Amino acid sequence: MNIIELISEEAHEARDRILIAASVAGVANAATVALANSIVQRTDGGATLADCGLFVVLIAVYVLCSRFTCHRVSGTIEDALHTIKVRILEKIERASYESIERIGTAEIYDRITTNVSKISGSATLIANLLQSLFMSVAAGLYVASLSLPAFTLLVVLLGGGITLFYLKAQDVTGDLQRAATIRLGFFDRLTDLFKGFKEVKLSRRRGQELREDIRDTSGALRNVATRSGNAFHDHWLFAQCNLYVALAAIIFVLPQHVEVAVTTERLLLGGVLFAWGPIVTCIAGFPAYIESNVALGNIDGLEKKLDAAVLECEGDDPWEGKLTEGIVVKDLAYTYASEDAREAFHIGPIDLDLAAGEIVFVVGGNGSGKSTFLKVLTGLYPPSAGMLSVDGFEVTPERAAAYRELITAIYSDFHIFSRLYGLLGVSEAAVRPLLEQMQIEDKTSFEGDRFTRTNLSTGQRKRLAMIVALLEDRPICIFDEWAADQDPEFRRYFYEELLPSLKRRGKTVIAVSHDDRYFDCADRVVTMEYGKVRSIVPGQALQRRPGETHGVA
Repeated sequence: MNIIELISEEAHEARDRILIAASVAGVANAATVALANSIVQRTDGGATLADCGLFVVLIAVYVLCSRFTCHRVSGTIEDALHTIKVRILEKIERASYESIERIGTAEIYDRITTNVSKISGSATLIANLLQSLFMSVAAGLYVASLSLPAFTLLVVLLGGGITLFYLKAQDVTGDLQRAATIRLGFFDRLTDLFKGFKEVKLSRRRGQELREDIRDTSGALRNVATRSGNAFHDHWLFAQCNLYVALAAIIFVLPQHVEVAVTTERLLLGGVLFAWGPIVTCIAGFPAYIESNVALGNIDGLEKKLDAAVLECEGDDPWEGKLTEGIVVKDLAYTYASEDAREAFHIGPIDLDLAAGEIVFVVGGNGSGKSTFLKVLTGLYPPSAGMLSVDGFEVTPERAAAYRELITAIYSDFHIFSRLYGLLGVSEAAVRPLLEQMQIEDKTSFEGDRFTRTNLSTGQRKRLAMIVALLEDRPICIFDEWAADQDPEFRRYFYEELLPSLKRRGKTVIAVSHDDRYFDCADRVVTMEYGKVRSIVPGQALQRRPGETHGVA
């Protein structure tokens, strides 16, 4: 789809009015020039009051119709972009977590920000381009009314020049598409810089190499952008030269082959100069047209990826927000297939029963598969094999969304939203005791529907996330190394007071932990190694002796 097709499709019933208004504006503009030329040619006293009135009317018609056309075209483009953004966001929401990971946030950000902004910024130029097309046609008809040979000459020269200009301009499309690809790489490098800023500060060499990588990517983007910009300018100069050739042909060539009266030649010259402005506007607006089409192509490419992504179904909800029996994991396996098949990561098969109201710790070394298992357990990753069932009901793709409504989770890479989405009706009175319970009432407060401050330490931000989890009050609680960034006293509070209180309220708790001195706080401890469950032991079997810490064999 190109930008003209987008406008035509989005305008609906206004499309015909836009075309009529643009045509009338072009005719009114041409009629204004014709009126001025006829007045200049008179020898009987010049303009009359009626001529003045007609001139004003024509100008008014041109201004009103031109304003309507430009406003409606710009508005139509903005409406279409709004529709596209909302549609993309809806597709993202329906897509699986796994699919969004594969597409990558850099491409999604680029398409719905940079590319949409590029089209939006070109809306006025494109509106003027469409308006000028009709004005150019009207100017051509005026020239044809004066001299068909002159009109034919202009059509041949300008038509040939415009065709060459169009073909040359299409070559720039490849550079614009390459620029879009390089820009994604630039966004990825910036993400590395900001997410890895602590690591960069710890190593001058790492920072220097990353900076050089960013500089090289930016340089490549600069080169492509400069090349495409220079090409557009060269094509614009070519088109202008073509206009000068047409003007010279009217002045020097046409009189040598066709008998043209001096007055007619003057009128032709005026008609060509009148057409000059709209044609130059068309030429100037053409780069915006090409760039908008490339941006639309990029957006369409993202939509196709989202359409091809695994979409989640909304089926029945057999649990209705309750957990009575527990979760059964049977022969569960998951394979993360990377682009390089040799780097595929696999967990399973895993067999595990999680009773309602039970506290289970999942332990293991880095790379043992704990976080991946949690993502499968919470329905973010679909199992490659095996079965996950809750209260006797299998978690099918149709039930995955309903199943996730049973879960509140704080992942290791958790996020705190600017507003408490999903809890917008919660009162300050409900939040204040939790702030005190988490001992951060002096760090932040709750006003309206948001925390007044979220740029806290990692441990304090985890406490904010815990407040949100407690407010959600769901039957299954997932905590991925939540205590890792807490001070010793609050770590003790988490294991010895908070988790037992959740258990007393009937919550099922699955927590990833490395705190072996608190393993006896769990009903069971599940040890993972190389993507598989190596052992399951009762927490009480790991009960501490005074001053003793221990691991799980």
